[in-house]
Amino acid sequence: MRENRSNKRSALTLFEAMLAASILAVVAVAASQAIVAGQMQTYDALHRQRALTLAESLIDEILRLPYDDPDGASTPGPESGEANRSAFDNIDDFHGFTESGSLTQVAGTLNDATGTAYSDAYQFFTQSVTVALSAQNIANLGGNISGVLVTVTISDDDGQTWSLESFVPQPPE
Repeated sequence: MRENRSNKRSALTLFEAMLAASILAVVAVAASQAIVAGQMQTYDALHRQRALTLAESLIDEILRLPYDDPDGASTPGPESGEANRSAFDNIDDFHGFTESGSLTQVAGTLNDATGTAYSDAYQFFTQSVTVALSAQNIANLGGNISGVLVTVTISDDDGQTWSLESFVPQPPE
């Protein structure tokens, strides 16, 4: 008598099922790692953009002020009576200015030029300013030009820092 070969079993063995589950698990882990890495890169780019937005906003606020102090003072930093940035009346008053964000204290929040607090997404940063006398060699303008170098530094809770600099030439007398 002949055996009928058409009655073969078509189910998976336990080994085949375990092998398929293992391969699926490896693929799922690799895919999730790729997704997480992409999300981290997106977060880092957004975090950097927020820091640079703060720096650009503060440097714009500083550069709107006159170079020379209307009161004739010439020392870097705020003069007597200029206790906060709304009272600053020239560029060098911002020397030494620091402002820290805080999600828990109203007094420690980062504010814009009008005194309005930035949203919570910006409150993880600290901004600081230095204004230093400087001379820049600008060949097209005939050599060294005296002025001030304004540096705005933004840092976060993780110790990352971003800086923007702007040279402001001393106006002719």
